Amino acid sequence: MKKSLLAVILAVAMVVPAFAAKGDMSVNAKLGLGVSNNLNESSDEADGIGYGMKMEMPFSIGAEFFYGLMDNLSIGAGINYSFGSDTKIEMEGEKGKAKSTNFYLAVKPEVKIESDIFSSLYLIGQIGGSSINMEAGDMSETADMGIYLGFGAGTIIKDCVIVELVISSSNGSLSVDGTKGDLNYTATTINVGYKFAL
Repeated sequence: MKKSLLAVILAVAMVVPAFAAKGDMSVNAKLGLGVSNNLNESSDEADGIGYGMKMEMPFSIGAEFFYGLMDNLSIGAGINYSFGSDTKIEMEGEKGKAKSTNFYLAVKPEVKIESDIFSSLYLIGQIGGSSINMEAGDMSETADMGIYLGFGAGTIIKDCVIVELVISSSNGSLSVDGTKGDLNYTATTINVGYKFAL
């Protein structure tokens, strides 16, 4: 799974520059704030029954590259890192912490707007790989790579400022003391960023 996703991203990175003369290219730098984050875990020993934990609001950083296939459609690739988010409840006297790294391919349909402030409105879809790290007390475990999915909507202000809302899901599997479990980390994130035209 991990090798397949990396191969696809590498292929896109090698092919996209060949089309540089035919479409607009940009790099986006983004800062995010998670406004609703949840971590769910299920265990094989519990017959799929698991538990869910609400997380405190984490910050995230990300970078994306986009190539315009046409005036209203772009494709790209990106990566984001969510800093450690504490659970809102204590487990055995301590708060657990989760952080994730996601890399993805993206598609962005866009509608241009004739406005003095807003340049465009867009939807965004993302698919890729995810790595989730769990910490609780002295324990630190990284889940096996899983699937990352994201979708959302946003706007570009003055051709350069990005404001968007993205809902995402990161998955992974974890084995602790011989017990296997599945992790699912869901997040609703408000991103603010800057678009650098190339």
